[in-house]
Amino acid sequence: ALGSCLNNKYSEGYPGRRYYGGTEVVDQIEELCAQRALGAFALDPARWGVNVQPYSGSPANFAAYTALLQPHERLMGLDLPDAWGGSHTLRPLPSFVPAASLCPAGSCGRAAGALMPCPRAQPATGLIDYEQLERTARLFRPRLLIAGTSAYARLIDYARMRTV
Repeated sequence: ALGSCLNNKYSEGYPGRRYYGGTEVVDQIEELCAQRALGAFALDPARWGVNVQPYSGSPANFAAYTALLQPHERLMGLDLPDAWGGSHTLRPLPSFVPAASLCPAGSCGRAAGALMPCPRAQPATGLIDYEQLERTARLFRPRLLIAGTSAYARLIDYARMRTV
């Protein structure tokens, strides 16, 4: 649901001054966001500037999570070693993450219940164990299922994910 052609577009730099070509659409998006941010605070663009770029993927992910979830709604993804990214996990114990929820105080990742084992890829094949994922989701009842591919090079069965 959150995938886009921008996922694979590297756009280091600022609008009109990028290090790589082919970023005109990214420039337009950033300029529109900056205009809207200035307008939201009634700031004069002749006197003020705004940088709408996240400084890394984790804050960008958090922005998407908070746009899609209400406070205390849960999200779930694969365990970090299986490469679904770390922006949705907190690791107080090896191989466990808390029942992460978005808290009103803005403290994403705090325990909202018992620790839940994070779904893992199958060690023998490196493939997602969809049955384990489904069992864990039934217990955990996430509102959002993270299907990130930071370093997971296998194909994801999105049709199966939708059934979860």
